[in-house]
Amino acid sequence: MECLSDEILIAGNEGTLSPIEAARVRDHLLLCADCRRAAAAFRLLDSVLAQPVLHNPPERLIPQVMQRLFPALPRLTSIAAMIAASAVFLITWIYIYFDFSSSSLIQALRLTTDGTSGWLAGIIRGITLVYNGAQAATKALSALLRIFLPTPLGTAVAAVALLALGGLLAATFLRPRLKKAKAGRS
Repeated sequence: MECLSDEILIAGNEGTLSPIEAARVRDHLLLCADCRRAAAAFRLLDSVLAQPVLHNPPERLIPQVMQRLFPALPRLTSIAAMIAASAVFLITWIYIYFDFSSSSLIQALRLTTDGTSGWLAGIIRGITLVYNGAQAATKALSALLRIFLPTPLGTAVAAVALLALGGLLAATFLRPRLKKAKAGRS
């Protein structure tokens, strides 16, 4: 009688054979010691693979793997810059969204900081200029669009145009800095 192939033995261990094939394999294993040893080896391999033994890597290997996985971790300065930019964006958005330009608190801060040169005064002036510029650009664009387009479509076009303009301005100002940062890493 011819011995069973490894594929049939593996399929028999996994239980994927038809009932007739499974009976044939069982009968052959009763008669053939070599196939019984091979089937036992496959069962042992299945049990080892089902519950692998996990080992901790050597301590000297961990930094090398981390360096390959994360070649450039953010530095503290870039994290601080991102937090500062996010704060300025959030303050500007709150200022524009709630229209604090006519608020008595902002008016009082403007009056008290006009003669000083503190960083708070600079931030307030910057936010005010951004707000006033955005408001003027929106008014000019909406007036121009009212001439050419109906109102609902004009609003959508104005929003897309402002987003595109913002993207262009950001790309224009950030491109040299990104090139310089990339050249500094090399």
